[in-house]
Parts: sequence; C-alpha cells; structure tokens
Amino acid sequence: MGQKANLLTLRNTRVQTNLLTSSPKLFIYGLLFLKFLEKLLRKKNVLLVSKEINFESNKCFLKCAVFFKASKLSHYQQKHKLKKKEPTDFFCLNTLIHKHFALFDNNFIQISFINLNKSLKKEPLRLGYLTIRRFLTSLFARRFNFFIDFIKLSSLFIANKLSNESFLFLLGFIFRTLPKKKHNMFLIFTQILFSSFLSTKNSHKHGQNILGVKFLINGRLKGKPRSNATTLLVGSVPVQSLEKDIHFSKLHVNTIYGVFGFQLWVYKN
Repeated sequence: MGQKANLLTLRNTRVQTNLLTSSPKLFIYGLLFLKFLEKLLRKKNVLLVSKEINFESNKCFLKCAVFFKASKLSHYQQKHKLKKKEPTDFFCLNTLIHKHFALFDNNFIQISFINLNKSLKKEPLRLGYLTIRRFLTSLFARRFNFFIDFIKLSSLFIANKLSNESFLFLLGFIFRTLPKKKHNMFLIFTQILFSSFLSTKNSHKHGQNILGVKFLINGRLKGKPRSNATTLLVGSVPVQSLEKDIHFSKLHVNTIYGVFGFQLWVYKN
C-alpha cells in the first residue's frame, strides 16, 4: 500500500501565508485577534467568510471577506429611512486598535474588507429561489431571513467565493433543528440543490465549474436505533488524485438524536 501524499505541497496551488511569522507572540496575538474579530462581527449580524492576517518585517496586513446578513441589511434600510443618512461602520475600529492592534507593535497596519454582497447578481438569485422555494415552509420554518441568506451564499459558492467549510456549516445549521420526520425531506433538498449546481443552464451563463458533488451523512437518520451512512452523488467525483481539483470538508452536527457526521466532496474543473 502506498503512502498518502500531502496535496498542499505537491499541487500547484496558491501558498497560504496566513499567520506566517517567526515570533510566537505575534502568532498568538494574531490568532486571538481573528477569533475576536469573528465574534464581534457575528454579534453585528455580519458573517466573516474568509480572514487572513500576515506579518512582514514591521508591517501587518489584514484582509477579510464579509457578508451582511438579511437582518443587518433590513436594519440599515430602516436606519436610512429614519435619519436619511448613510450607515456608519459596522463595528468600532477604535476598540480594535487600542485593545488588539497595540499588541502587535507594528509601525504599519493595513486593513482591507471585501463586501461579498456587492458581487451578487439577480439572475443566479432568481434561479436559486425557484429551485428551493418549495422547502420554505418545511425546512426554513420561521427562518425566512436565513432562507434569503442561504440563497445568496449558495450563489457565492457556485461562483467560488465561498469555501466548502462555510457551505457545509450552512447545511448543518439547517439540519440540526429538524425533527426525524423531515430527514428524508432534507435528503431530497440536498439532491435538488446539488443538481442545480451542475445544471448546464447555470454553468453556461454564470461560469460555473462544478462537475460533481458527493455528500455523506453518518448518524441515526429518521430516528433509527442504529447509525448508518447515507451517500448522495450528483455528477461524477473521481478518486482523489493530484491531477483532479477535489475539495473535501467534514463537520460534526449536534442534534437531539445524537451527533451526525457530514462529509462533502466537490469536484471542480
């Protein structure tokens, strides 16, 4: 039997330089700062999709991609109607500077935010709504804002602007509150959703490059006494190799029926 190869070192991919520093103090401070930033934005109904902080000599570079949730956008609209002014920054920058940036001891700090809401297009959102609108009252009961956010984030996932880990977290967030009678409906929902990712109509118009999706659920589905594995396969997902671009992620979902294991493989060209 052959040894497993490290794909990050053998593939010709972009080198991840997040938290690259020779100082252990800067590494710890940077890690704590990223956790604090994610927690702070979550309280403000802003999703931190990707974050990257790098240290180079006496400089610090922070790059983040954020997504404003539907509840946050509605709050901005109400505030705009009342005061007739543009909304201010969504978090207090002075708090970050005094409490965390002062620990870095860098002379130059560059911060850049990418708003993913501006990259959304109407046609992918319309097609996504038509695809999963039948599950609004069953899987997204009393969660209409999350239903709107899921459509937007799914379009970002098709456009390669959302990671596999973030998309799998959304599927787990839908599943964890469902009763056992709706587990079968969740499987139908994922099958229809993944089929829409591979549709030739969407790929021709919006530059979609997803060739196959494989989704595996391990746990006590439908309230059965023993756990089993259920696999959904849409398209073609070849065996992992160096020549294929296959993204894998896994997640544990805690429910009242126990812990479920989610695994997702996405094959892209």
